[in-house]
Amino acid sequence: MVRAALRAVGADLVACHGTAAVLHGFDVLGSDTVHLLGPASVANRSRPGIQVHPSVQGTDDALMVDGVWCTPPARTACDVVRSSPPIDGLAVLDAALRHGACGAADLVAAAEAQAGLREVVRLRGLVPHVDGRAGSPMESRMRWRFIDGGLPAPEVQVRVAEGHRWREMDTAWRAARVGAEFDGLEAHMTAEQLRDDRRRHNWLTERRWTLLHFTAADVYRRPELMVAAASRALRLPAR
Repeated sequence: MVRAALRAVGADLVACHGTAAVLHGFDVLGSDTVHLLGPASVANRSRPGIQVHPSVQGTDDALMVDGVWCTPPARTACDVVRSSPPIDGLAVLDAALRHGACGAADLVAAAEAQAGLREVVRLRGLVPHVDGRAGSPMESRMRWRFIDGGLPAPEVQVRVAEGHRWREMDTAWRAARVGAEFDGLEAHMTAEQLRDDRRRHNWLTERRWTLLHFTAADVYRRPELMVAAASRALRLPAR
């Protein structure tokens, strides 16, 4: 699809945004639109299903991936974040690290290089919270809701051990002994998965942990209630 788009609008362009994220292996948004990048004069080359972005940064840093020139991973991640809804930003950055496309220092440098561009302040606010250990995009979105809601940033993939036994949580505030799990349908549908979840919950509760459970409806539709529940568990002052 990318090669066909390049033939239609110009082989001098470079894959960018979500299209480059797919090529680098960390796309979490999914889109049927092909995104291409070129100099400021190329804006009028867009076609149905093909969005051509003019760039003030140029394309000299482009890399060849699977036979297609595209923006580097860190720059790609930052571009996607700036053009996506806030709820998706941390999920994109976490995925770039999780899939080994780039490192945290690369994201810092790429965000700095985009000074003056649209939504760069929001991007830079996310970069310090990036963690490639996040298990899924929805876990990242849940964590962002906590941070955006004013809570202390939770740790990621927190392991609680006792002797040779241990249990792990998606996110947790270790000092307060409070954990938060994102419960998605794919990971919690079978009888075996439900059994293991309940055993883990009981094991942690017996060791004086509070384990909260949230779903996509909480993350997308009722974030204020989710943040309030976590705040109460953390015994933070009412806001």
